[in-house]
Amino acid sequence: MSVTEPLTDKELHALFPSGKQMQCWDSRLVYSYFRLTGDNRLLLGGGSAITTFLRRAVNNPVVINGVIRDFKEHFPFLKDLSFIQFWPGLIDTTRDLLPIIVKPPTQPHLQFILGIVGLPWASFAGSFAARNVLGDADDDYQKYHRYFSNRRHFSFPMGLASIVGKPALFSMSNGWAKFYQVDSHRKHEAMKDEF
Repeated sequence: MSVTEPLTDKELHALFPSGKQMQCWDSRLVYSYFRLTGDNRLLLGGGSAITTFLRRAVNNPVVINGVIRDFKEHFPFLKDLSFIQFWPGLIDTTRDLLPIIVKPPTQPHLQFILGIVGLPWASFAGSFAARNVLGDADDDYQKYHRYFSNRRHFSFPMGLASIVGKPALFSMSNGWAKFYQVDSHRKHEAMKDEF
């Protein structure tokens, strides 16, 4: 992740012509994302397919420099924007890119939230966990538990990691979830009044 100097009003309008957005990202397997800070700096994050699933973090600016280069190619009007710092850390994710949100059966006042990727999921998970702690989301918890359980079904079993390695397992699982996975839990009848 990297951060810029503050954007000018002209740059903000060119980047967000219909108004500021919470977060934006592309559709690659290892996606890049960006969002604004309160003082109109741009946070840009991403990685590379080679380094994302390695066992150790790559603490080298070569990865973020590639993300910045791709970003500036996509938004050439920001070609002179200065990125002033970067953080080479890792982001917690699950094998299917959905968060884990669980509460111990005997301690419903506790919530465990893991593997949040992106601000929309973070907002949802925080609200969902708070409503569960307050006792306002019991029906929702039952409805969504199968999606967010730490014991949910994954396309590739964890035991496969001993054969192909954990990085390869996560890479295959993330790719499957992002491009091929279908929601088999929802029934057509349950969907008609959903929205």
